[in-house]
Amino acid sequence: MSTAFIDVKYINLCSSVLERFKQKTTNLWNFRCPICGDSKKHKNKCRGFIYEKKNKYFYRCHNCNVGTSFNKFLEQISPALHRDYVTENYKDDAWRKKDVDKLLPKFDFVPKFNNVLEGMESISCLAANHPAYQYLQKRLIPERNYRYLYLCKEFKKWTNSIIPDKFSSLSLEHDAPRLVIPFFDEKHNVIGYQGRSFDPNERSKYITIKMKGVDNLIYGQERLDIKKKIYCVEGPLDSLFLPNCLATAGLNFKGLKMTNIIVLDNERRNVQIVDALKKVIANGYSVCIWPDSVKEKDINEMIISGKTTDDIVKIIDSHTYSGLQADFQLSQWKKC
Repeated sequence: MSTAFIDVKYINLCSSVLERFKQKTTNLWNFRCPICGDSKKHKNKCRGFIYEKKNKYFYRCHNCNVGTSFNKFLEQISPALHRDYVTENYKDDAWRKKDVDKLLPKFDFVPKFNNVLEGMESISCLAANHPAYQYLQKRLIPERNYRYLYLCKEFKKWTNSIIPDKFSSLSLEHDAPRLVIPFFDEKHNVIGYQGRSFDPNERSKYITIKMKGVDNLIYGQERLDIKKKIYCVEGPLDSLFLPNCLATAGLNFKGLKMTNIIVLDNERRNVQIVDALKKVIANGYSVCIWPDSVKEKDINEMIISGKTTDDIVKIIDSHTYSGLQADFQLSQWKKC
């Protein structure tokens, strides 16, 4: 059985999970892109295509510009079908990476799930009136980033399925839905995740999980352009407002390159933040010391107050210091 024949077979098998799936011509299929979700306002828009080229099949979305082989696309949308596809395609042969994947741009945001996120729903796939979707809307998180975030209805139970006995049976009695923020390395492998509570009265707003063997939990590595200026903030959600931005999910900056600009929250009376700034300045990093004109405590609050991403980047760039100058600016900042 030829590879092309098997591809066509599995294109039809995966049609049940593809919204508005339709075969346009002999070797062209069209549907709503499951990666970016296509248009939220216009449910009839279908900009995802599977097409044939030189007897090979590829996927392309004309909305988010994702392009890859059908093999990689199937792995993303249906890991179970993909396992059958691999078995049928290669049978007794060991897995080998197809050369054709090198001809197209790699996914710039789709992870290799490592089975960790299998079965999870990204926020981009939820209805606009869903509470989790509304939560991100109220925080003004850009919709283009909803595909990076997931909903988990029983966070602790789900975590125990990944890391056995991480939470006690008593803790499971108080389980609740959380927003899941996955952390990936530069090769899109899951290295950890955060669970953010939707309950404003929850004492543990964030629960951070690090996968076994991971040293430094840094958010945003899979989307980083090392040729451009790199910022690093505390919170992953804050990082989604800035270009080329990492997050540490706390005040641990191990593993960051010296070229990163450290941007901590604007809480000058917070002893932990002041101490963290002293430490990174002593280690040679450039840091942002917020001017007195900025009253909001973090980047998300700045956005909600009406500042744009460009506004915030200009403030950061014009108030970035290092060495003795950073020490002086910090001494002035923490006195205010």
